[in-house]
Amino acid sequence: MKPSGSPAVAVLILLLVLPPASLAAISVFDVIRLSQGRYSDEEIIRLIQTTDSRFVLSAKDTIRLRQAGVTESVIREMLARPAPRGESEPPASEGAANPSRPPAATGGSGDDARYGRRPEPLFAGSPYQERSDRPALAAVTLAGIEVLIVRDRAGFSSPLTRARAVARTLNSLAAPGSGHFAARAAGQSSKVTFEGADRSETDIVTVTPADVAAYRVAGRQDVSSRTLASFWAALMNDYWAIGVAGRPPRYLVGSRDGQALERLSRAVRLPAGTRDAAAVRAALESLGPTDRERLRRLPTEVPDELDLPVRRSP
Repeated sequence: MKPSGSPAVAVLILLLVLPPASLAAISVFDVIRLSQGRYSDEEIIRLIQTTDSRFVLSAKDTIRLRQAGVTESVIREMLARPAPRGESEPPASEGAANPSRPPAATGGSGDDARYGRRPEPLFAGSPYQERSDRPALAAVTLAGIEVLIVRDRAGFSSPLTRARAVARTLNSLAAPGSGHFAARAAGQSSKVTFEGADRSETDIVTVTPADVAAYRVAGRQDVSSRTLASFWAALMNDYWAIGVAGRPPRYLVGSRDGQALERLSRAVRLPAGTRDAAAVRAALESLGPTDRERLRRLPTEVPDELDLPVRRSP
């Protein structure tokens, strides 16, 4: 017998009382969770159809779905409902999530589970205003904490669209969790990549000349594309350790503002492998105003001394 208090039951009950337009689309992770909860194919397919959910699946994705317990009939329904590629989709050159990795399982409140709402994702893209006399920028955030600040469109329609593309990639990588960010050369520029435990590599973000110029204006005249990529990789490694891997940060803790990372890490108190955006947000709110201000400043200026995250040797 299926557990009556599960999120899936709540959603399926809502299907009987709410119009389809009132329900949010479900994700690949939701389908896996329903399948592992032993809900029937008919129930899962009905939920996909009623919420008009769409999916982007590759051949590797279908293999992983089968391994996760999703049946052929459900996979066929997902393949028959492709997501349209539009402005929300990143170009193949940057921010394209590795589709073979399932979305991250993030925690949420009891109300999220009770009413079938999807929990807050770990990473998101948000507007960011550096100064009132400068154009609006965008930030990639971890539970509301600015991790990266992007100052260029880089082929997207806006910096915000670019930040959201990077956030989607990070959320998809957070499910397996194990890995390391590093700076890599990308032609005349540099980029940040994520190397998983299986040695697979995923491009996260490419540093553009406009990004570099903005950091030079902010106060560090000798910043280069490589230096900025290393700084971004250090930021992501430290926040990944805190919010995803359950480990202490190590790259920026020696910098003036990076000391607040250690206090944030202690306040989160999540066991390794646990991913919960609500816990990270609560930890941030428990810090004093000085530490919160330090975390806000941390991604805005490259420190003089930087422990460079390097690609591991094969």
